[in-house]
Amino acid sequence: MRFTLFFNALMLATVVELHSADALQKPNIVFILADDLGWKDVGYAGSSFYRTPNIDRLARDGMQFSRAYSAACVCSPSRGAIYSGKNPARTKQTCVFPGPGAPDDVLQRLGQSGAGCQTLAGLQRKSLPRSERTFGDVLTEAGYATAFFGKWHCGEIPGYEPDERGWQVAKGYRVAKAGGATKGHWGDSYPSLDCLANLPDLKPRDYLADVLTEEAVSFIRANTNRPFHLVLSHYLVHMPLQAKPGMAESYRQATVADQRNPVYAAMIESLDQSVGRILQTLHETGLDENTLVVFTSDNGGLSSATSNYPLMGGKSFPFEAGMRVPLVMRWPARIKPGSACDERVIGMDFYPTFLDAAGLPVLPRQHADGVSLLPVMSGAGHLAARPLVFHFPHYTHATGPNSVLTEDNWKLIRFYNDSAGRFLLYNLAADPYELKDRSAEQPDKVRAMDDRLSNLLKEMQAQLPVPNPDYDATRPAVLTRQTALDMAGKKRRLEESQLRSLATPSIERKQDQ
Repeated sequence: MRFTLFFNALMLATVVELHSADALQKPNIVFILADDLGWKDVGYAGSSFYRTPNIDRLARDGMQFSRAYSAACVCSPSRGAIYSGKNPARTKQTCVFPGPGAPDDVLQRLGQSGAGCQTLAGLQRKSLPRSERTFGDVLTEAGYATAFFGKWHCGEIPGYEPDERGWQVAKGYRVAKAGGATKGHWGDSYPSLDCLANLPDLKPRDYLADVLTEEAVSFIRANTNRPFHLVLSHYLVHMPLQAKPGMAESYRQATVADQRNPVYAAMIESLDQSVGRILQTLHETGLDENTLVVFTSDNGGLSSATSNYPLMGGKSFPFEAGMRVPLVMRWPARIKPGSACDERVIGMDFYPTFLDAAGLPVLPRQHADGVSLLPVMSGAGHLAARPLVFHFPHYTHATGPNSVLTEDNWKLIRFYNDSAGRFLLYNLAADPYELKDRSAEQPDKVRAMDDRLSNLLKEMQAQLPVPNPDYDATRPAVLTRQTALDMAGKKRRLEESQLRSLATPSIERKQDQ
């Protein structure tokens, strides 16, 4: 009897010890998401104006991804794609939304409807469907301590907020009364302090980036003895441009090139300081070796605030700068310092990557449009060739409804609001800055890619624009293919002029040398 009790106790201790060892081996996962940060808005990617020493250090100590894409050219669908692992076309969460949120069973049509529009925008959801399991759900179920701090924008009504979508702790996200938009970067930017959830100590003149960062630091320190996952989702550097007092002054005296806004630069510096605080905390707690830290942005930079040169366009455009984002990952236990990846990766890839890193089974039916990046991160392999689809059937200040297919270095942009000029075709290998449209000279390629795009959208049951019954062909057309080209081209020519006037060689010239 005594032997049996002893044996059972020994076995129980062994199981507990193995469980504890397994927990210690699972990596912590820190996901830092910037808002509207352009691909070149960090030092390691080429900015000589913005100061990002901590993000640059993260890049040096880990892996840089030079061809990383957001899933959409605006924030809400990009974020939904990150957390669900599915293309926005598949979830029908394809656009940002004005005003309060709505349940996922409500499909709405937003945007232009005047007589100059050939099509009406596609229907879309204001929330990430409740049927979608986020990676917060999965990591929590796997025993991780999980937290979400900051901007959510995937459903701002009860039942759809991050603490009901998988994360055990969620603070600082906008609630319904906030009105569905970033009002500013101070506590009193919103009608009341409780517009930002679960921050009872928030003061009117607290800078939100600092508040969110301190919440993340406290969470890390409280979970040093178990694997944890946190999302630090900043409102920086979204409009309005608001920097902490005094921080913009040094930039007013700095040498400028195509990037030159001192307030925007100071906001980026605050974002970088946040990254530095997280890295410092991981070092002080001895957790940095087995913590995967990911830093990226939800979409391309807003062209009125920054320069994305030499890429075309910016946020809201279907050109490269609309979806190209900075991306760095550091995980000393698995990623070689100073490594780089030039393969195309996209926001849906984070979901299976986090599961794979945690030693969990991947869920291909859930993250249907993402692949694990772990083989690339560890240097053990490459990604299989795949098409990337960007579906944005809506109107913005920059463009009408469009869909994009990138495959085998060819890129097709389909415009739904322009029957006369429906396509643009680029060879990104020969023309990475989208300077030469090849649609007229390669009609067979256009047809083949258009068919491929249609089939992919059909498989995802995407919502498409529909003919506008009020369209009047005698009225001036609005937001056509040419509108997007003209707006992006004008900005690009201005940036080239600024660079020439400063006798600063462009990135293109450097690459040609």
